[in-house]
Amino acid sequence: MATESIIQSTLRSAEQWLWGTDLRAIPWWEKLLLQVVQVVYAVLRDLKDGQLSLRAMSLVYTTVIAIVPLLALSFSVLKGFGLHNEVEPALLSALEDIGDKRFEIVTNVMGFIDNIKVGVLGAVGFALLIYSVISMMHKIERSFNYTWQIKRDRNMSARFRDYLSVIFVGPLLIFLSAAITTSTNTDAAVTYIEAIPFGSDFVGFISDFIPYLIMSLGFAFVYMFLPNTSVKVIPAFTGGLVTAVIWKMMGWGVSTFVANSASNIAIYSAFASVIILMVWMYIGWLVLLIGGSVSFYVQNPQYILVRRDNMQLSGESQEKLAISILYLVGLHYQKGLSAWGVNSLGKELKVAPHIIDDMIVFLTAQGYLVTAGEEQAKFYPKKPAEQITLRQLLSQVRELQIDGQTVQPIHIEPQVKRLFDDIRSAVDERFGDKTLQNLIDTGVETSPQTN
Repeated sequence: MATESIIQSTLRSAEQWLWGTDLRAIPWWEKLLLQVVQVVYAVLRDLKDGQLSLRAMSLVYTTVIAIVPLLALSFSVLKGFGLHNEVEPALLSALEDIGDKRFEIVTNVMGFIDNIKVGVLGAVGFALLIYSVISMMHKIERSFNYTWQIKRDRNMSARFRDYLSVIFVGPLLIFLSAAITTSTNTDAAVTYIEAIPFGSDFVGFISDFIPYLIMSLGFAFVYMFLPNTSVKVIPAFTGGLVTAVIWKMMGWGVSTFVANSASNIAIYSAFASVIILMVWMYIGWLVLLIGGSVSFYVQNPQYILVRRDNMQLSGESQEKLAISILYLVGLHYQKGLSAWGVNSLGKELKVAPHIIDDMIVFLTAQGYLVTAGEEQAKFYPKKPAEQITLRQLLSQVRELQIDGQTVQPIHIEPQVKRLFDDIRSAVDERFGDKTLQNLIDTGVETSPQTN
């Protein structure tokens, strides 16, 4: 009992330190440590929910289907620059963690690529090739949108423009970074630095640091580009750095497992290479999604305490949110101020982005708002504020259906029906024909907030 009491007391003290500490009253290093522990807690909670693991498994299937068309397109681009002979060494280097099986895997993949002649596929074949790659990128985007609690995907034109840019430009950047790293190691300045005292140690440190830096920047680019929202540089780089470190640890773990499991791998015979590759891809996608969660919580620490699936609004809060959004959008439009987006509305109203997005979809479907812009969409009134009656808006919000869910009708006793008729009559009498314009004209300077 004494031991149990000590453990409970320690847990309460840790919880009080984690969530009850005043950040203004502690030194910067303790504040940084506290924020790191909070982010780790939130990411582990997301992992426990299982959604990140399920999405990583789904991405493995998508990758297996689309990896050859993706490499074929990239191969055609590299061939135009005379770099196609570097594809096989690059794949061997990327799969180094899975041991000698990588030679068999890369040989098969290169054989598949050689069988795909982009120039002779024809219009239909080339269209299917592009479609499979775009579908893969869209699936990846939706997984990263989940980590950022965003439900709105890019439209079709934006997908073709952005995805194909990455597919065509990405390989060139990869080989460019590799060339920079190689030239750095053979540069005359490096030879000079090695000649001075402690110069060789410095060069060795830089040689070990550059791969982490390049990987971190690459992952940061992914975290800034793929989610359909605005991701700041510092959160993206933080997620990229965490991913790079875990990626290196993952590589060591996978290589150790493969090296120590030769007898078990022999049981699967010809299937061993496929199984090892799929396990490696699953862990890799899971690590990438973990880094995406880190970026999200670094940029949005207000969501650390709240589980993603527990972020729901009551009926009253939904009414407040709908009126607040229309009020803010109409006020800014009439004053000529910058238009609102999902992130700015979320910060103003202190509501999770996916809840804002659900309400925006509803208000757009009801004809109250219109969306402008392919990325970082902005919202404007679709009709004048004097034509929006609060009575009708409240009535529509009360019938709001999230994600198209069907509402089960219920039998209402006459006494209960009379009660709700009285409530509806009271609301109609109180609001009458009061419009959104009347609300804007009240001159309230403080923006409305939701619970």
